[in-house]
Amino acid sequence: MIKLMVFIDGTWLYSNLRHLAKESNQPGFYIDYGLFPIALKNELEKKGALPQLDLVRTFLFGSYPVNYDVMDEDRAQRRKDFFSMLREDYHYEVEAFPIDYQRRRILHDDRSCEDSFTPKEKCVDIALATSILYHAAIADSFDIALAVVGDKDYFPLLQKTREVGKRVAVASIRQSCAKMYSDRSDEKRLKDYHIIWLNDMIDQITLKQQEALLECKSPLHAGEQGVLSTVRLKVGQPFYCDDCRAQFAEQKAEQMREYTSAGLESHQEEGRWEESYEPDETEYEGKIENLKPDRGFGFIKRQDGSSYFFHLSHLQNAEWAALEAGQGARFTVMKEPHGDKAGSVGRVWLVESDE
Repeated sequence: MIKLMVFIDGTWLYSNLRHLAKESNQPGFYIDYGLFPIALKNELEKKGALPQLDLVRTFLFGSYPVNYDVMDEDRAQRRKDFFSMLREDYHYEVEAFPIDYQRRRILHDDRSCEDSFTPKEKCVDIALATSILYHAAIADSFDIALAVVGDKDYFPLLQKTREVGKRVAVASIRQSCAKMYSDRSDEKRLKDYHIIWLNDMIDQITLKQQEALLECKSPLHAGEQGVLSTVRLKVGQPFYCDDCRAQFAEQKAEQMREYTSAGLESHQEEGRWEESYEPDETEYEGKIENLKPDRGFGFIKRQDGSSYFFHLSHLQNAEWAALEAGQGARFTVMKEPHGDKAGSVGRVWLVESDE
């Protein structure tokens, strides 16, 4: 069976989803990343008149923010949760790299109009190119590489991949695709099949979202607790509505500035960010202490004595009302303590007692 690997420039894809969304005429357009590589495989089989392909791996290359304004913690966490979903639910191979925001807001529209700062992404294109060439050099790794790209910078990569005897396919978006990829005469010898347009696959790759009535678990919630939402929750994960999440963002930012190292000025040279700002995916163990039930936050003491701030929205498998001081917890770290200021967590899981 012919082996296929899919390589996705995630940053390029995110930046151009608006074109697919406009053509879909659907509010809240999202790609179904579970179906996406399968739909690409099926389309390539049709375009190339190929027998059934063996889709052996899907790779996605992207970035995530670090050293951002604390108001954007939820936005930054959602990006990391997206990468986790790709790995855990759909078995993608994900390579993600940090972008230093130098304590600014993540979205351009949230920054001052006088701020000329432009975040600099690094490594994504090099990582994609390295991955394709690495697997091309391994016998029987793949027969066809399908690159989901649009930037012209990849054309030397695609040429060299073909020169070592591998076949190449390209999938792109019409409004953001270098002309050389769509050139039917293929003067630069980049590909072995006519280009696949994602614009023509909208029906096959659109996430079909279904609304469900969910109970908002926020103590700040006003009105009926039941809210219609399309959000996907993991087992045990509490649901918070959009209004409550917006309140959390303001509340959490104020509390983090007061109690944690996130409120300290950044000690950095221009153009460089401290390693302490890079989120840590290691899971640590500790105990909950110093809860503030009426204010929706508390602290976790790690086994080495370090203290970390957490907000009720950090909880992944428990409701706020269920917490008590002294309970065990697992957590990831967003920022380490500094001086007399606590660190801050990324996510928190309550650990059930063995007693």
